[in-house]
Amino acid sequence: MKIRPVKKEEYRSIEDFVYEIFRNTTFSDGVIEKALVREIREKPYYIPQLDLVVEEEGTIIGHCILSKLPISHGHEHEILMLSPVSVAINKQRHGVGTFMLQEGITLAANMDYKGIIVEGDPRYYQRFGFKTSTKYGIYASEKNLPPSDENLMAMELCENGLETISGEVDYSIYHSLTH
Repeated sequence: MKIRPVKKEEYRSIEDFVYEIFRNTTFSDGVIEKALVREIREKPYYIPQLDLVVEEEGTIIGHCILSKLPISHGHEHEILMLSPVSVAINKQRHGVGTFMLQEGITLAANMDYKGIIVEGDPRYYQRFGFKTSTKYGIYASEKNLPPSDENLMAMELCENGLETISGEVDYSIYHSLTH
């Protein structure tokens, strides 16, 4: 497996890849996630070096994107959002997601970001070091509450990285997440 940034000419095929993965889940039809990838790339929060794919024998088998995320209208140069995370259906539970996230987290830490926010399954993300975000004083906005507090998680990328960062996660900067 090899990880690398997405090339511009791959944007559309990656959006389709994300759509296909999420379309086959019980909780999404893939439309929101595909739109989110496109929208992140169009915003000033986009970081091309953190729009990542995993390849195996020249075939893309995974994708994740880390982008800047304002917390209470600040800290957007310190905090990242991890979303969406996609692994090819036939490669799920084969270590692709683990490899991709470990590499992405390392890249983000090396770029001096302070922390990462993710909304998802705590049983999956806790093994990477994510904790319920409220432990850091970071809360979901009333505008976009997760299924439970445990689903919104944060991770420090350096010692005490989130010590001076607190507030509200509001996804309304992304049109695709507010409908």
